[in-house]
Order: sequence, then structure tokens, then C-alpha cells
Amino acid sequence: MKRNKRLILIVVLFFVQVVSVVSADTLVLTVEQAVELALKNNYQLKQNEEKVQEAAAGKGVAFGNFLPQVSLSGSYTRLGTVNQFEMVAPVYKMLPLRVYDPISGQIIGFTDSVPLPVGADTVRMALGSQNNYLLRGTVQQTLFTWGKLINAYQIAGLSLEAQKAARDQARQETKFSALQAFYQALLAGKSAELLNESYEQLRRHVEQVEKLYDNGLASRLDVMRAQVSLTNMANQVAQVKNGAELARAALANVLGLEPGTVPLPQSELESETTGPDTVGALRRAKENRPELVQLRRLVEIADRSVRIARTANLPTLFAVTNFDYKKPVGFRDEWGKDWNATLGLSMPVFTGLANYHKLKQAQSKYRQAFLSLKMVESAIAIDVQAALASLVQEQNNIVYQRENVKVAEEAYRLAEERYQNGLLSNLEFLDIQLQLTQSRVAYLNALANYQVARARFLRAVGEF
Repeated sequence: MKRNKRLILIVVLFFVQVVSVVSADTLVLTVEQAVELALKNNYQLKQNEEKVQEAAAGKGVAFGNFLPQVSLSGSYTRLGTVNQFEMVAPVYKMLPLRVYDPISGQIIGFTDSVPLPVGADTVRMALGSQNNYLLRGTVQQTLFTWGKLINAYQIAGLSLEAQKAARDQARQETKFSALQAFYQALLAGKSAELLNESYEQLRRHVEQVEKLYDNGLASRLDVMRAQVSLTNMANQVAQVKNGAELARAALANVLGLEPGTVPLPQSELESETTGPDTVGALRRAKENRPELVQLRRLVEIADRSVRIARTANLPTLFAVTNFDYKKPVGFRDEWGKDWNATLGLSMPVFTGLANYHKLKQAQSKYRQAFLSLKMVESAIAIDVQAALASLVQEQNNIVYQRENVKVAEEAYRLAEERYQNGLLSNLEFLDIQLQLTQSRVAYLNALANYQVARARFLRAVGEF
């Protein structure tokens, strides 16, 4: 009766777990679909994509510095006091002139009125207008900067390439995380199925032992050992199923699924006949790794910054042209057109040694970037070696575990026959059955670990 209660409890717990999984929304996924979902829903990737767009816009801004800068402006100015020019001017009056006889000297008449000065007066002339209006269009063009604009544009282009490399690196990390979580969840699910099969095998064995006990062909100790093994197996099945649920939850988190959605990874864990190409792995890694591409661009950016800092004290040549429509124009209080052009040269004379220290700062940043590149190159060389060693190890492990499964399955088959014929003890049979279960689980682990090791190697050489 006690044994029956234990079996009923195990069946109830198993039923509750199955119902809880079925009641949730499930999403059957292949590894390709899992990777696609991770790339689609990852917020860091979306942020990196926005950074790429920002860098592309920055390159456009840098290119705009080569083109003329056109601006429009308007103003109204009212003067409180208008400057005036004062001068003394004669005062004229229209008067007739007398006409004399040249012989007698007597007045014989008058001429028509003509202007004649009769005095002097002060005249004030305004040198402007109290109300001043101005509509101005300005065109400014930088002519020569000793390479500052070219280097700035190249820095913007290098920044764009560096951001693309950072995005590619984030994509590789996301794909690897999704693949690793997928195979962990798949392995946990298949391990649960395998242990459940082993549990059923052991349950049938327990029933067989009980029948033999009822017929007097087995001892009570054999029955108790078989029952204890069954209970332990049931506990292992429950733990593995709980681990499978946690692995699926972790996979859902990596894929960015909605809460309550349970992913069900579907794939066959099989060994591949041909693995990835491992020839020239380190060379390929130095060419393809996004981290190295990004750091090389940062080194080039630092070099361009040094070039800009070296020309900070050199003069800049520019031209400015203004086109005006204003009132007044000159001394005429009316609307009219005007223009002016300026050719200028700008050069810092003394900046408190700020430009000198900026050059030293830029040179230090260049050396830091170069050293960072060398350090990452060394780290990547170790990463490639470790990934390659892990890949080879998992390939060999698959071969070993496959052979172990074959031997364990044959041993189990012989053990069943010998036990049924009374040639093998119950304890020996349980040990062989446990070894079969362990070998099968180890083989599943080897297959899953190979897929993860393969992805890690491809990521290490920058081809994932």
C-alpha cells in the first residue's frame, strides 16, 4: 500500500508539470528561428543600429563643411540719435543788377533778378536715417585649412565603420547567446525525455522483481533496492524536468519573447560529418573579428586627430560675401540693393599653450588606441586557440560517448537476459541500467556541447 501511494504521488506530480506546460502559450522553434527572433527583439542591437545611423549622419555633417554656408538674416534698427554734419553755407537772394551808361556813368536800367549772396547760415546734414531696415543673404566658404576639414571628414567615415563593426560584434554575441540557450534548453528537454524512458524501464523492472518475489524467486531486499532506485529515478526525472523549464525560461528571455510564452526547441542532436574549416583560424580571426576592425578604425581616428592638432596654430583662409536689400541706401532714405565681399585670414597667435597640450593629448590617445589593439590581438589569439581545442575535444568526445552508448546498450540487453534466467543479481542489473542512462545522457551532452563549441569557434574567427 505504501509503495502504491508513492507511485500515485509521482504520477500526480508528473501530471501537474505536464498541465502547467501545456496551459502556457508554446512556441515551437528551430535553431534558425531562435536566432532570428533574438536578432529581431534584442534592444542592444536596436541601440547599435541607431548608433550606426548617428555616425552616418555625422559623416554627412562633416561633408557639409566642404560646401558653402548660406544664411539669411533680417533686422530693424531705430537710432535714438542720428549723427549730423554741420557746415556754413551762403544765403542767396534774387536781386536785379543795375545797368550803367559807360559814357556818362548814369543808371540806365536794371537786369533781370539773379541769385546773389546776401549773408551766411549754418546747414546740418543727417548722416543716416533714424529707421534702418536690412535683409541680408550671406555666403561663406572656407578655402584652405591645412587638411583640417579632410581629416575631420575621414574621422567621421572611420567612426561610421567602427560603429558598424560594433554592431556586427553585438550581432555575433546575440546569435551565440541565442544558440547556446537554444541547445541548453533542447538538451534539458531531451535529457528529461531520456530519463523518463529510463524511469519506465526501471518501473517495468520493479514490476518484474515484485513478480519474482511473489513467486519466491527474489528476496525482499531485491524488491526494496528496486523500489528505492525507482524513487531516486523519479526524483531525478522531476529535477531534470524542472531544469528543462528553467532552461526554456532562459531561452525565452534571450529571445525577447512575451511573458508567458514558452519556447519549445525542436532539433535533432546529431554529430556532423564535416566540421568547420579550422585551417588558418588565427589569420581569419585577425581579418574578420569585429573587435579588431573597430580598434583599427579607432587607431586611424586617433592618427587623424593628431594631424588636426598639429595644424591648430596654422592660419585658415576663408571668403564671405553679403547681399543686402536695405533702407536707407547711402544718403537716400529708400530701399535699395548693396553687396560686399571679404577675403579673410584667421590665425591664433597665443592660446595659453592650449593647442600645444591638445597635441600632446591627441598623441597620447593614439598610443593608447594602438596598445589596446595589440592587447586585443593577443587575447583573440588565445581565444581562437581555446575555441579550436574545445571544438576538437567535443568532436572526440562524441566518438567516445557514441561507443559507450553502444557498449552500454549491449550490456543492458545481456543483463536483462541474464537476470531473467537468474544469472545476474538485482543489484548488478540496477548498476548496468544506471550506466546505460548515464552514457545516453553523456552522449546527448556531447552532441549539444559540440554545437556550442562549433558556434564558439566560428565566433572566435569572426565568421559566426
